[in-house]
Amino acid sequence: MGQAPNLSPAALATAAVVALLAAAPLCLGDNQSPTGGAWLRLRPQLYGSRDIAEGDEQLMSIEAPASTPDPAATPVVVHFGKALEGKVKQVRVIIDNNPSPLVATMDLKPGLLVDEIDLRVRIDRFSSVRAIAETGDGRLEMASTWVNAAGGCSTPPSATEGGMLGQIRFRPSSDDKALQISIRHPNNSGFQVDPRSGDFIPPHFIAHIRLSAGGQTLMEADTGISLSENPTLRIATDGALSAPVTVDATDVPTEAHFTATWQGTASATPN
Repeated sequence: MGQAPNLSPAALATAAVVALLAAAPLCLGDNQSPTGGAWLRLRPQLYGSRDIAEGDEQLMSIEAPASTPDPAATPVVVHFGKALEGKVKQVRVIIDNNPSPLVATMDLKPGLLVDEIDLRVRIDRFSSVRAIAETGDGRLEMASTWVNAAGGCSTPPSATEGGMLGQIRFRPSSDDKALQISIRHPNNSGFQVDPRSGDFIPPHFIAHIRLSAGGQTLMEADTGISLSENPTLRIATDGALSAPVTVDATDVPTEAHFTATWQGTASATPN
C-alpha cells in the first residue's frame, strides 16, 4: 500500500468539505428527533476506548439556547470550574447532527487559567452540542446540551458586505480578563445557495486561529464550516491577559493570513 500524501492542514480541510458536499444531502433543516449523531463515529476516532466522565457541572458545563432564534449564529459557552483551571490542554466542540460536526479543536497553553470559551456556531437541526476537555494528565471530561434549530448550515451569507475581508476586531472586558475577537469573513459552508444565481456558494472559511498574548501562544484552534459567518471567539481567564494580544487567522481554500494586534486599548492594529 502506498504512503498517504503529506497534505497541508488547509488542503485537508478543503478535502473534507468537498467530501461532505459529495456525500451529504442538502441541509434543509428539520425538527426530527436526533439519532445517535456523529458522536458515535467520532468518539472512537478521537479518543479510542478511553473513559470520558460526564455530568459534573462543578467541573465543566456548556450553555446554549434550547431553541435558538438564529441557527446560523447560535452562542455556545463552555464553562470550566475551579478544579479544572490551569489543567485543560485541549477542548473540542462537536455538534452531532451538523454535516461537519467537529466545530473546533482548541489547544491551550499549559497552565492557562481559563474560565470559559465562547463561540458562535451554525446548527442545522435538533442536535446535541457537546464539549470535551482533556487535561494535561489525560483525563477527559464532557458536557452536553440539546439545541433545537433548523437550517443553520444553509443560511446565505450577508453580514460581511460593507467590510474588509479578514478585518479583526477586539472587545476586551473592563478588567482585561476576557477578550472577544471577531473576524469579518463569510465562512461559507458550501451548503449555501446564492439567491441570485441559484448556484451553491463554494466553501470559504476560517480553518485556523492562533491567539497569542505577551509573546506566548495561548490557543491554537483548528476550525471549520460550523463556525458562524463573521466568526467570534471569546476567552475568559482568571488573570488579566498580557498585552499585546495578537490574532492570526488562516482561511481556505485561499490560505490567506489575517492578523491584528490589540495593544491593551480598544483599538486593534492590523499587521
